[in-house]
Amino acid sequence: MKILSLAAALAVAATTSFAGGDHDMSMGTVTNLDRKSNVVTINHGPLKNINMPAMEMGYAVAKPSMLKGLRKGSQIHFVVEQINGQYIVTEIMK
Repeated sequence: MKILSLAAALAVAATTSFAGGDHDMSMGTVTNLDRKSNVVTINHGPLKNINMPAMEMGYAVAKPSMLKGLRKGSQIHFVVEQINGQYIVTEIMK
């Protein structure tokens, strides 16, 4: 019975780890929003998945709806990916 419980716990943990996609989420603070251009400026630590150092930078978002509920000062978890030579925010969690 204990082995079955351990297996179930490991399965849940694995599912939770991969729920956010292929990349670990990074943390940052929204410093500016340009809703007309669909760009969010984020002050963040290193982005390991694209080998980028800590900085403040504006990123286009994959979908304009991702900006809903964001404001300056919002603490977010996010993923940036390089797509067709551009850095794009593909996931945001508030």
